[in-house]
Amino acid sequence: MQLLSPYLLACRQPHKALKTALFHSHPARFRRFLYGVATASSLAILCACAQQPQIEDGGQGDWRDQWESEVASEADTETREQDNGEDRLSEPAETTATAEATNQPGTARPRAEAKAKPFPIETLYTLLVAEVAGNREQYDLALANYYFQAERTKDAGVAARATRIARYLNARRAALRSAQLWVKLAPDSADAQLAATAELTLAGKLDEALHHAELALALGGNAPLQSVAATAVDNEELAAKVLPEFERLHLKHPRNSEVSLAYAMLLRANKRAQEALKITRQVQERDPSNLDAPLLESHALIDMGRENEARRLLENLVELYPRESRLRLQYARLLIQQDLDLAQQQFAELVKQRPNDGNLILSLALIHYETKQFDKATPLLNKLLKQEDHESIAHFYLGGIAEQTDNPQQAVIHYRLVRPGSDYVQAITRGTSLLGKLGETEEVHEWFSELRQRHPKQQEQFYLMQTDLLTKNGYLEEAQTLLADAIKVNEDSKRLIYAHAMASEQLGDIKNFERGLRKLLSHDPDNANLLNTLGYKLLSYDDRVEEAMLLISKAIELSPDDPAIIDSMGWAHYRLGNYAEAVTYLRKALSLLQDHEIVAHLGEALWALGERQQAMQVWEQGLQQNPESKLIPETMQRLQDQQRLEQHVTES
Repeated sequence: MQLLSPYLLACRQPHKALKTALFHSHPARFRRFLYGVATASSLAILCACAQQPQIEDGGQGDWRDQWESEVASEADTETREQDNGEDRLSEPAETTATAEATNQPGTARPRAEAKAKPFPIETLYTLLVAEVAGNREQYDLALANYYFQAERTKDAGVAARATRIARYLNARRAALRSAQLWVKLAPDSADAQLAATAELTLAGKLDEALHHAELALALGGNAPLQSVAATAVDNEELAAKVLPEFERLHLKHPRNSEVSLAYAMLLRANKRAQEALKITRQVQERDPSNLDAPLLESHALIDMGRENEARRLLENLVELYPRESRLRLQYARLLIQQDLDLAQQQFAELVKQRPNDGNLILSLALIHYETKQFDKATPLLNKLLKQEDHESIAHFYLGGIAEQTDNPQQAVIHYRLVRPGSDYVQAITRGTSLLGKLGETEEVHEWFSELRQRHPKQQEQFYLMQTDLLTKNGYLEEAQTLLADAIKVNEDSKRLIYAHAMASEQLGDIKNFERGLRKLLSHDPDNANLLNTLGYKLLSYDDRVEEAMLLISKAIELSPDDPAIIDSMGWAHYRLGNYAEAVTYLRKALSLLQDHEIVAHLGEALWALGERQQAMQVWEQGLQQNPESKLIPETMQRLQDQQRLEQHVTES
């Protein structure tokens, strides 16, 4: 009977054949249907559709309805026997525009069976191909066929099926368009309204989502308003905008827990935690089994600075509902701020409950990492790599463990496997620094060359990172050469030109230093920092002090309150022998910035004025504030040696 029923039904009503076939559309069910039946029956259906005209109702309605009921009942029996925890994609397709809404309160039983219209042979064939594709896990083809036929046939059941497939595949644009078509074809279906609500929420169209959510509520559905609210709470402006709508819905449905909690979420986002707290407690009073309410209550308490109350609440909830992961997770997150050891225990329990949850594994691994329990963190991070979950983060922290356990080569291997993201630059910096300390300059060069090829728009940044590394490790000439090569392919890069000039200055190459700064000033003549940098350097040369004074004078006109430029002006006066004016500028600079170089300059100017006791006091105070300074002691030693030499010459 099961083998022949699709064929017999197809002979009488081709469009009914598809609807019967769709009862078997779950992959597990459809696989049996196709392999045990579809090889013969699908051909029979297609042949029958091609050959048989549509039978008019006439006087045959009674026996045909009875036959169709028998076939549907048989299919439904198999559905109930085989439908045990399978995924949502493969639920039976809707046979009418409101097939899924029939069990919703307040929804009338659909009458679409009496109004069913036949599918053209091309449509029937396309949809059967889609079902075969779904059975073979060729979901893209299944979606394409259903999506096309949904728009072509304007059939609510096909639109519903297309929506489900698209949502399963996370094909957001297709899911949104299918859901909008479904709700247009079946406006009285709560499920259609709910699907439209969900997709519009994901698309960020909250006004439209709220409209469909309200329609779903009117049809007896329980609209996912908390999901809509969750989309808004991260955006302060959006949260304020939609709050009045949620307030209106709350007043309209005061005893609907979903509406109340969504409203409470928006109140929290709008800094009205006390009101949110009141609503969550009202929900708990009328619906003690609703765990969303106490969870939201804990958030509101934390917002109000009542962490201890939140902790006690969550402790009780975890004890009452030990298998509720979301409660334990909230408790564990709160404990991270208060008791890291207890937080670790809670995350360990969560990982036991959900051993393949990458987020939980990562959280526990990071707690172990922060507490230096590397022997516990390592297997968890390796498990993430095995699961191909959070791979870059896992490599980054495995690199950190290897680095801290004196295994630099292993650390470099992990750092090189980190991909673009929040840890990317830090991984490059750490990895190349380790190679630099090991003297592996060639490997450093290869790494940065690879990065520049992989990320051509970030070439400048990687050149600068490599230069900084070379400079820190004492490879100044290599840094200068690298920057010169970089400028050849990035002629207009101001940062590269400046870095090359600074590298040249460190090497004593005044020619390239000045050339670089003059080039920058030709494009930006009123840049006070560039004027000051060049002018201060020229003060080192006796025959260029006057030229330096002109540059610094222009800089101080442009930026009169910059302590670095004021210091340069004081030092320029010192170099010109204007010691009193030098002291005036340098005292002002020191009042604005307690810098050891300014201290050294001021002491030297006072020394030149003959105020040597004051100079010593300035230096001593400067050393108290900057005990690591090498410049101040060097200045003191140089001038004291000079004084002893002068005394020796005088006595001689």
